Amino acid sequence: MKNSIDLQGAACLVQNDTNEFYHSQTHFIGSSGLKLINKKSVYHFFNQPPQKPSPTLAFGSAYHTLVLEPEQFYKEYYCLIDAGIVAEIGGGNPRATKVYKEWRAEQEAQHIGKTCLTVDDYQKLLDMQAALFSNPSIKQLFSNGVAEVSHYADFGGVKVKVRPDWLKPKAIIDLKTCDDASPEGFSRAAANYGYHLQAALYADVLEFITQQEKLFVFVAQEKEYPYAAAIYKPTDGFMAQGRYEYQLAMDKYTDALTTGLHRGYEMFAPEEAQGVLELELPAYAYREKL
Repeated sequence: MKNSIDLQGAACLVQNDTNEFYHSQTHFIGSSGLKLINKKSVYHFFNQPPQKPSPTLAFGSAYHTLVLEPEQFYKEYYCLIDAGIVAEIGGGNPRATKVYKEWRAEQEAQHIGKTCLTVDDYQKLLDMQAALFSNPSIKQLFSNGVAEVSHYADFGGVKVKVRPDWLKPKAIIDLKTCDDASPEGFSRAAANYGYHLQAALYADVLEFITQQEKLFVFVAQEKEYPYAAAIYKPTDGFMAQGRYEYQLAMDKYTDALTTGLHRGYEMFAPEEAQGVLELELPAYAYREKL
């Protein structure tokens, strides 16, 4: 596989590649980049520091792999369950013994290149998966489809990329882990994390590429026991707001590519103000005069 994607005059390209390869294609912009431009600025987008996966993101990535690509999960992750060897060795501190250390080194040698999960995290992943698929409707959604296929396109003059979690002939399924999967809780999360922008962009780009309208569906699951899950179909207003926001970000991105100016917060100042912003107190900071 080439190190970078070149559409070579084509309108789009669809291919199976790794998540790392997809994210390395920085000359294409995805929903995360567009959200960053709107939330912060174009300057922030073009000057992103190297990303270090947080424990939360790492856990979410492992869970996506387990649910969407279970065979791939066991190629990328492993768990050292040492209860048997610990019981066999016995004593006050069996993990400090030479026998245990030799056993552990042997186990690790058999899984070179894989990520080691703690026993607690591994069990939690399995419990979440079981809870998710105990819902017949959700189980049906994650059937008859393909996982993590990268789509690259010249979309409205902008090189964009999308990577649906699960793609069915007539639907795009997006799996989200969250703190609160209730209608009120997940609605707040959608607004806070820009899920509406992502949904609209994915739906529109996939329609552009396939020439078929596809329904976008969220499957939201809580990360704490009992791991409740729910299916959400975005409203027309949800999608319309997402389209407005991704187009706003794409306009800023296009302007930056055209002019070479990667403007920061000064972009919010009126043109005649020459980058000077007015500073106002938030409404809650004002108190009535006695």
